[in-house]
Parts: sequence; structure tokens; C-alpha cells
Amino acid sequence: QAQTMLDIAYKNSQRLTHLINDLLDMEKLAAGKMRFNEETVALMALVEQSIESTRAYAQQYQVNLVLVSRLDGVQVTVDGSRLQQVLSNFLSNAAKFSPKGGQIEINVNQFESLVRVSVQDHGPGIPADFIDRIFHKFSQADSSDIRRKGGTGLGLAISKELIESMNGTIGFSSAPESGARFYFNLPISTNERSIGNLTLTTTEVPHES
Repeated sequence: QAQTMLDIAYKNSQRLTHLINDLLDMEKLAAGKMRFNEETVALMALVEQSIESTRAYAQQYQVNLVLVSRLDGVQVTVDGSRLQQVLSNFLSNAAKFSPKGGQIEINVNQFESLVRVSVQDHGPGIPADFIDRIFHKFSQADSSDIRRKGGTGLGLAISKELIESMNGTIGFSSAPESGARFYFNLPISTNERSIGNLTLTTTEVPHES
């Protein structure tokens, strides 16, 4: 009985911690006081780290995370920890709304000078009356089943602010009973180096065939 009570207290304290952190992040973003430590980094390393750090959470829902397509060599200029925060939000949301035994697919693809990372689940999809509010603060769909999943209603709003602060864009697509796909696009970083009077620009990504 004591162990059960401790488990409940621990889970509730975790929820409170997440809520406080989300509120603090939202306040900093709104005030323009959030610090970004941007550097040019390998995108795939951040994606793989985010998947591994979320895998145990997904297993609680009996959901498997699968990296379907990758883009080795691509570099982006971002705050790595903030980008992982966005990815973790996408992945944890997808796990919560996936059916037991379901699968979440992660894809990394190139679109001209942009790289897109997308997370696809196979849950109930996004209610039509919620689509216009999905990136609003404290927004949650009205379905009682969805509300039982928990959450602060801040994760996607914070993710949008973070991605846009790193010169990216964010979006989603959904169909009833066919799941939802959330994604972000980021500019691919390039390196310039000079040889005599000639400047060479190298894009740090292989072109897809």
C-alpha cells in the first residue's frame, strides 16, 4: 500500500514539474527572454537521441517508435536541447494517442534547402473543431477520451514558438481515424570556405535519389 501511494505521489509530482516548466517556458517566450544557444549540429544525432529518450515513455503505451527515413550528413543551426524538446513533445503526444501495439513513424527528408522532420501516429486523428486552435496556449480537444490523456495544453504552443525562433516552420496534417502527422521544417546549414579568390559553398546534406 505504501508503494502504491509513493508511485501516485511520484507521478503527480512529475506532472506538476512538467506544468511548471511549461508555464515558465511560455512566460519566457512571451517576454522574449528565452535564451537560445544556437550552433551548427548534425540533425540525425538529435533525432536519434530524442527517439531513444522517449522510447521508455512510448513503451508504457505499448507503442513502438520506428525511424523510417533518415538524412545522414545534414546539419542545422539550432539550440539542440530546444529542438529535442520539440521532438520529445511530438513523440510523447503521438504515443499517448496511439492504439496499443501501434507504431509511430519518424521521417527525415529534404525539400530543396529545407529539411523536414515528421512524426506520424495512427490514432483517432485531430477533431475538426480543434484544428484551428491546436497551436493555441492551453488548448485541448473537448473529447472526454482525449482529456483523460492528460497534458497542459502548452506543449504544441511552446513547440511552435521554439521552432519559429530557430527560423523554422511547424505544421500538421490529420484525417479522422487515420492518425495525425506533426512536422517541422528547418533551413539546412551551409559551410563556406575560401581558396584564393574563390569561395566554395558546401551544403551539408546528400541529395536524395
